[in-house]
Amino acid sequence: MPVNGNQTKRRATAGARLFIAAAALATSPAAIAQSRDLQSLWIVQPVAVPQDDRLLAGGDFVLKQRLLPTGLAELGADVALGTATFAAGTQLVAAAAHGVKIFCAADVAKHNRFPPCLIDSDSDGDFDGWFNGLSQTKGLLTLTGRYPKKPKPIAETGYREVPPATMRDIYFVAIERRNYFNIYSRESFMIAFGGEGQVERLTAPISFKSSEMPRELSVMGARFTALSESEGKMRVRISETMPRQPFGIVKTTSYRFY
Repeated sequence: MPVNGNQTKRRATAGARLFIAAAALATSPAAIAQSRDLQSLWIVQPVAVPQDDRLLAGGDFVLKQRLLPTGLAELGADVALGTATFAAGTQLVAAAAHGVKIFCAADVAKHNRFPPCLIDSDSDGDFDGWFNGLSQTKGLLTLTGRYPKKPKPIAETGYREVPPATMRDIYFVAIERRNYFNIYSRESFMIAFGGEGQVERLTAPISFKSSEMPRELSVMGARFTALSESEGKMRVRISETMPRQPFGIVKTTSYRFY
């Protein structure tokens, strides 16, 4: 039948929208038992409550708290993985997997979301294989998928597990004010995460009408009050920071048909 005056048939077209959601992915070992599923979790590090009110422009953080991995290892010797060479002392982030120990490169953006991962298949303290993992985001290592049945072999390379607090790279989760152009008289906040120079955000903002101030909000266990706004700056009072908790990323896709 004619559509808009031409003879083209009406068709449903799918447009994908990407949503990223923060999740406490505290999966028990039993849930991944006998599988090759990979999972990477980070732990939010608590901070003290600021004593003074804060004045925030668009893009400023209400709170910014460090993320640490659940496990960390350092290479005992240089190792070549494909075209990349990792020097002794390089730090690798633990991935949760059943029956093996896996540690992956944390700098996801450098590896275009396919970070090299080393596997200790018998948990004897030596890596004996490697593969490229897949991270759902570039700003933070968020593994998805499974490790291969037959990783690429390497000469056994020693490593040592070290406290996550000794991690040299800095990753964080933050609550960000996003009112660059407040044309609808609404105030908006988003959850941001990643590292310096590579920050990503959850797609669903937390918002309310400007006329509702003062307005108390709770985000990831943090509590703060948006007190007032003047000349583009918002006065915020923080009463609780984000508590220690797991932080992970889940991506889902929805489709709209027209």
